[in-house]
Amino acid sequence: MTLLQLRDMQTARGERYSIVSEMHDESNRVLAEVTEADDIVISDTVIGLLLAQLAENRHLADVFSYLFDSHGSEIYPRPAGDYVKTGTEVTFSTVIEAARRRGETAIGYRHAAERNTPPHYGIVLNPAKSQPVRFAEGDSVIVLAER
Repeated sequence: MTLLQLRDMQTARGERYSIVSEMHDESNRVLAEVTEADDIVISDTVIGLLLAQLAENRHLADVFSYLFDSHGSEIYPRPAGDYVKTGTEVTFSTVIEAARRRGETAIGYRHAAERNTPPHYGIVLNPAKSQPVRFAEGDSVIVLAER
C-alpha cells in the first residue's frame, strides 16, 4: 500500500524519483506493475535464482560475494550521453569501452521511452557486443561501478 501511495504522490506532484520496494509475496507483483513500478526486488525470487546459479557453478560464489558486499561495486543507471553521443548509432562494444575507460563495467542499457512497457520496461541486459543501439536523451547505460 505504501508503494501505491508513493506512486500516487509522485504522479500528483509531477515528480519522478526512484522507489525501490522489496516484496515478499510474488503475487503482489501484478499490483505493482499496474502502478508502473519498475524498481521492485522480490527477495525470494532473487535468492532462488542466486542459489540455482551457485548450484550450477560454484565458482560464481566469489563473483556474487563481491557484488553483494556492501563495499563492492553496485549497479547504477547512468546517463547514456556520458558514454556515447546520443542520437548516433553505435555498437554495444563501444559503450563497453567507454565504460571501461571510466573504470566501470557496462552490463546493459535502458530506453526511457519504453520505461512503462512490460515485461522488461526498456531494460536490455547483456546485449551482444555487435548489437547496434541508438540512445536518446533520458536513456541510461547500466553499469557496475564503485560509485
